Amino acid sequence: MGRHDCLILYNSTIIHEGLESQEKVYPSNLTRHEVGAIEDSLRAAGYNPYILSVDYFSKDLVLALSRISPKFVFNLCEEINGDPELEMCVAGLLDIMAIPYTGSGPSALGLALNKYRVKQLLRAAGIPTARGYLHGPGQKPNLRAIRFPVLVKPVHEDASLGINKDSVCNDVTELDHQVAYIHEVYEQEALVEEFLDGREFNISILGNGQVRTLAISEIDFSGMPDGEPRIVSYRAKWDEDSEAYRGTTPIVPAVIPKRYEKRLSELALRSYQCVGCRDYARVDMRTDRKGNIFVLEVNPNPDLSPHAGFARAAEAAGLSYAEVVLEIAHLALKRSERTASPAYALS
Repeated sequence: MGRHDCLILYNSTIIHEGLESQEKVYPSNLTRHEVGAIEDSLRAAGYNPYILSVDYFSKDLVLALSRISPKFVFNLCEEINGDPELEMCVAGLLDIMAIPYTGSGPSALGLALNKYRVKQLLRAAGIPTARGYLHGPGQKPNLRAIRFPVLVKPVHEDASLGINKDSVCNDVTELDHQVAYIHEVYEQEALVEEFLDGREFNISILGNGQVRTLAISEIDFSGMPDGEPRIVSYRAKWDEDSEAYRGTTPIVPAVIPKRYEKRLSELALRSYQCVGCRDYARVDMRTDRKGNIFVLEVNPNPDLSPHAGFARAAEAAGLSYAEVVLEIAHLALKRSERTASPAYALS
């Protein structure tokens, strides 16, 4: 076996099905399609990657990283020790070991998983977000902070966990029910925001310094079945056999006026910089019925699977999947004094 010059680090699964949870484990949750695709792209470019699945911190992990001593790590870890809030610790370990890695650092990863803190940061920077508040156990609804309908979701989850057909609430009774669901099933505070009943856009971003947005994607909800709110719920994202999944069709590139495209890109880039993202990220936005744009979330580790939204946006912008993978890898290498040369990569 030849020397491995890079490492693809990933966790095997990010979904845990809790008691009384409406968010079940579906087949699409269990396969990390991007791992093999990224490996193939790196090998085609002359790299010799080592693939390592890690679910827990251990001495063996540190020893493996030391033994392989990769030129860079393609970091696909989205949780560790079964906890997505510890995702930032993987990046922190790589920083401590002075191993360059792809994607955002610990600060951005930790911040982005706290949706309320991101909301506060963006609003302080003058970036519009939906009105809302944080609802903890035992608290009463803060009706002065919101107007119905509202959207209720966990404050510390990813992958649309905790978002289901009951997440859009039209009155206090529905709000109390869904907040209780978040508290009981996810054991955390609920983020309550005014529901923006307009269009939804995903803006993928690539680069550092000369950062650029890729083709803007819009979610088409016209095929959503009756009884399902016009949102990308957990089931709409992961249950490929559901009507909700088929009812959320991405349109890439979005059919929008140039001035609208410019505004979406501007807000996405400002949000990217505010959170401290690097290399790549995705910013999700929605509009109200008047067309006013609001930032929903900043995702510094979007899915890099070949058929996921980031790859679709890149393809529509004229970049092949392999080109995206290599650009992200090269951005990580630039952070190291040990910059890979073509001779090294091909050795």
